[in-house]
Amino acid sequence: MTNEDVLQDQPHRQVVRIGDTVRRPVRPWTGTVHALLRHLEAVGFPYSPRALGIDEKGREVLSCIEGDAGPTGWTEVVGDHGLTAFARLLREYHDATADFVPPDDAVRAGDTQEPGHDDTVGHGDFGPPNVICHGDFGPWNMVWQA
Repeated sequence: MTNEDVLQDQPHRQVVRIGDTVRRPVRPWTGTVHALLRHLEAVGFPYSPRALGIDEKGREVLSCIEGDAGPTGWTEVVGDHGLTAFARLLREYHDATADFVPPDDAVRAGDTQEPGHDDTVGHGDFGPPNVICHGDFGPWNMVWQA
């Protein structure tokens, strides 16, 4: 039996860690996110997890990034060094995504709402120019390392 460490346990969203991977439910946008993560890996952006596929339970599998996450991340951002690093990370992310071309079946924020989730999703042409935003860029959604 595989040991699953529960990281988040909310309705419609249980996130677990198994070894050096994180598993979470597949969502309508998972394929698009995996395409973006593969692009980030290809251009050498080192600060994002790697998309490793879908497991036997139908969950997406991502590499696990070691460090401080969640509420402990707030303490890393409050000083000048943390704010500078935080802003630099966002700039590097935008630079790394500048030439990303979403797949034809990409899912984006838009027209319909997924049951049990606050975000809306839609399909279609992202249209140039593309700025691929994180959508929830904050210390609660980052992993901090020294």
